[in-house]
Amino acid sequence: MAKLAPALLFALFAALTGVAAHAAEDPASQITRPAGYKPQPGDVALGEKLFNDIKLSTNGMSCASCHANHGAFQASFAKPYPHTVAMARDQLGRKTVYLDEMVQGCMVMPMAAKPLPWDSKELAALTAYTATLQKTFKPSR
Repeated sequence: MAKLAPALLFALFAALTGVAAHAAEDPASQITRPAGYKPQPGDVALGEKLFNDIKLSTNGMSCASCHANHGAFQASFAKPYPHTVAMARDQLGRKTVYLDEMVQGCMVMPMAAKPLPWDSKELAALTAYTATLQKTFKPSR
């Protein structure tokens, strides 16, 4: 018990002071492009497959759960990135985001998953496929 007490005191101190909050657990930091990041070209066909894959999430959702047939895209989706996206602004305090950052935002928030590695073919593919959806999106008036 004596050995456990210092660990418990540290945990309590960390929780009270915010030391326990790790940057990787902060959704805003998880969706921010890392320094020196260069987007890679992606495989659109793989992106379409992943867009419909519930295995990317921890809660049974896929990208298509919200965005099938352009569903849940706001009018701003038609604008070139980076731009303001209400979900990123309201939930993360982000004024503007790039498309790949928004893909990461959807992974972390609605899909309750870890963000994809920034250098992954999956992120590049999902971003490429979503860009094709953006080209055919017509906001309702």
